[in-house]
Amino acid sequence: MKIITDKGKSPQISVILTCYNRKKLIMRAAESVLNQSYDDFELIVVDDGSDDGSYRPVFRLIELDHRIKYVRHSNRGTQLSLNTGISTASGKYITFLDSDDEYSANHLSERISYYKKDKKTELIYSDAIITGKEEDMWVPDARNPKKKIHLNDCIIGATLFGKDYVFRELGGFRNIYSHDSDFVRRAGRKYNVHKFDSRTYIYHRESHDSILSKLNRRIG
Repeated sequence: MKIITDKGKSPQISVILTCYNRKKLIMRAAESVLNQSYDDFELIVVDDGSDDGSYRPVFRLIELDHRIKYVRHSNRGTQLSLNTGISTASGKYITFLDSDDEYSANHLSERISYYKKDKKTELIYSDAIITGKEEDMWVPDARNPKKKIHLNDCIIGATLFGKDYVFRELGGFRNIYSHDSDFVRRAGRKYNVHKFDSRTYIYHRESHDSILSKLNRRIG
């Protein structure tokens, strides 16, 4: 594992961005974090063994912004890459961003404001702005993969935003399909979990190399 970072004070938020061969898209995702109205964060890019030079644009950003960390390991899949980011995070809160998606400018500020008003909440998740064709909005049901459900009825994992100890004490994500809904179910047994009414996460379903797109093609 290789880590490149610039030391500084611990941030309020750790944003974990995992990527695999996303050289053409990762800048859009990363810049949406760097352009947030709330700026007390670190951006942890976890490179899951990319071989397309995805690190090059990230390295250029690191030269310009000390809030970025870069972690690279062999190809392990999304869930284990997310867990690598969690183990690297130093923020009070942890959240996520897929490398083909982006944040609206007020994404982080809205969530920090929520926690300031409700100090007992420990984990939140939300709906998202979903772009793409309607036929791409249907994914295998975690309870019955032969059935399809609409993304509006799913928990979108990258919208999770919680206190760091929630992720650490639960051991991060399990290496299974629908790891996000599984995590929310496990968290709900022990912590204060709420759905937050905020659509500031932009979920790009027109990216045909996304994990869910590949899974849909495989299941048929």
